[in-house]
Amino acid sequence: MISMRSPVTFFLVLTVASSICHGQADDPQRPTWFTGTLPQPSSFAAYLPAEPAAPATAAMEFPAAEQRIAQLEAEVGALQNRRFPDPYAVLQHQLDVKDVGSGGLFGEVEVTFLRPHISGAPSAFALGPTVTRTIYSEYSTGIRYGLGYMDDSGVGIRGRYWSLSDDYMCAPPFMPSTLGVGLKTADLELVLTQKLRNWDLAASGGVRYGKLEYFNPSATILGEGILTFEGVGPTLGFQGRRSIGDSGFSVFGTLRGSILLGDVRNASVLTFMPTTTFEDEFMTIGENQLGVAWTTNVNSRFQLEIRSAWETQYWVSSTLSDDVMGIGSNLGLTGPTLAVELKY
Repeated sequence: MISMRSPVTFFLVLTVASSICHGQADDPQRPTWFTGTLPQPSSFAAYLPAEPAAPATAAMEFPAAEQRIAQLEAEVGALQNRRFPDPYAVLQHQLDVKDVGSGGLFGEVEVTFLRPHISGAPSAFALGPTVTRTIYSEYSTGIRYGLGYMDDSGVGIRGRYWSLSDDYMCAPPFMPSTLGVGLKTADLELVLTQKLRNWDLAASGGVRYGKLEYFNPSATILGEGILTFEGVGPTLGFQGRRSIGDSGFSVFGTLRGSILLGDVRNASVLTFMPTTTFEDEFMTIGENQLGVAWTTNVNSRFQLEIRSAWETQYWVSSTLSDDVMGIGSNLGLTGPTLAVELKY
């Protein structure tokens, strides 16, 4: 202990201790008469007892855990408040609403601009190189209608009807005679479709009714009257289509073959044949198309398709061969077509 006999020393010690305890060693209010250097507070702090640290809270020790717990609580609350749809209602909606163009009703109208070519040449009158054909054929307009239904599995049924009829001026030496050509076909068939990578394939099979007519309204070197073939038989078809990116355009090709069994009725158009009816005669028909199509969705229920193609048909009968004047039942047709199809 410091003796009371040294008042100056005691006063100095008391002043230094007061500055250390209150952290005011550099207080400007310290006595002006004291010009010495006081010890730094840190040197005394080493000799003072350490104050006990305040207990840390959970938030100070684990702030990330607190945030994660709050996030999980918010997610649980959102799941509890979420309303899930009725699974039966979802299934019914999927059954009622189909992808556009994947199935349903479809109808088409196709305009054909075909030019007939009758086989053979007027050999009996071939007196010069200019006699090379029977008629002056021109492009004639025909209409093809189609209506059908396709389900989501790619199985459907389709009906089609096509007709063409026109008169053509005969070439010499048959002038001024005219020859009329009339054609009709009606198909009822089952259609199967299948996707194969980037190709859309379709096969069809059914029954066809077909009719071919040659008619001459006036008596010239050709007989006056009409020649008809009318028959029924199977028909098979195949179509392949390749999309061009996502442009909506595609290229396609079709093949169709039919074998009809029917009757031939001649009324003097073919003069080498008697005017009578020939039963159980065959007619073979081959058809093909090569073209381009453009498809677009009109809305959520309708799909529109526009097609243009080059079509070829060939009607062949082994029974009715070319006669001496070059007119027979063998008939070819070629020309462009334009079709519009709407799917629901």
